Amino acid sequence: MSYVVKSGDTLGAIASRNNTTVQAIMAQNPQIKNPNAISVGQKITLPGNGGGGAIPSPASPSTYTVRSGDTLGAIANRNGTTVDEIMRANPQIKNPNQISPGQEIKLPGQSNGGGTPQPQPKPQQPQQPQQQQPQTPAEGGNSSLGTPPATGPWELPVRGPARRLAAGDFDAAARELQCEAAAVRAVAEVESGGRTGFDDQKRPKILFEIHHFKRLTGGRYDRSHPHLSAPYKSPLRRASYKKDQWAVIREAFALDPDAAVKSASWGMFQVMGFNHELVGWKSVRQFVYDMYESEAQHMRAFLGFCRGNNLVRYIRSKNWASFARGYNGEDYASNNYHTKMANAYARYSRG
Repeated sequence: MSYVVKSGDTLGAIASRNNTTVQAIMAQNPQIKNPNAISVGQKITLPGNGGGGAIPSPASPSTYTVRSGDTLGAIANRNGTTVDEIMRANPQIKNPNQISPGQEIKLPGQSNGGGTPQPQPKPQQPQQPQQQQPQTPAEGGNSSLGTPPATGPWELPVRGPARRLAAGDFDAAARELQCEAAAVRAVAEVESGGRTGFDDQKRPKILFEIHHFKRLTGGRYDRSHPHLSAPYKSPLRRASYKKDQWAVIREAFALDPDAAVKSASWGMFQVMGFNHELVGWKSVRQFVYDMYESEAQHMRAFLGFCRGNNLVRYIRSKNWASFARGYNGEDYASNNYHTKMANAYARYSRG
């Protein structure tokens, strides 16, 4: 069936609504060379039933033995299901980030998330993909969004699970850093408001930095897109902060996807994408997927940043000026980051 692109559409959103994938749509539409460049009024062909066919009824659960390097996200992706569905089938799993080799889990049937059923005999279907997934899951976490392609075209997710932190998670992070929970909460409040790292559309909070996009793209968009690529001191930088940040990053993503996501700060603690390796991710694409997943992943990035930049001593001693210099950059004082963190800490420490 055919579909006419509407304002605000992305291939990811169209695929999600029609129970298919971006890759399947592109295979049906060889005229689409860049999945991030589709236009209003463009007619595309949707593969298969395009979401209009009957959803296959679930099969009986099968079992799977967790292997070294496995994550729930990778297991779900290989077997055509989701992390949420696996957890519903396995109530004994309380934390999706804690599974161990040798553990037996139930796989919820062989439906692939509500789309087209897996073809051919069921016994051999799970086995082949399991052999094809190398070590990539171990670096990214347990993203229910799966694993993004390592190279080539990819898309920003439309939304994610957006799982929240519990109050005890701040205490656990404080124990890991050997600092006060009030200090961790203070950083979260100054960076993202402290209440949540997600917006009301289940997307991580972001801030796009046009001077980093200029640096990461070698300035090649300075003339054609000065509102996306300009020096730090340009008035366009602060003007950019007032715009819809998701509209800004999507425009930059259409030009250079990886540079765009590296040029934004992500989640509750606003860790820059270009720091992904420093904070524990080999791939910036998986880092982005995990930022949609949970505030636990935001916390993971924060802890990695504190350790990687030797800031643990400053948050322990509440030396907010030194902490802000390392966390927010040399220009930290112009935004009063140190004062805001000190005030927030004082408020949280009073209970």
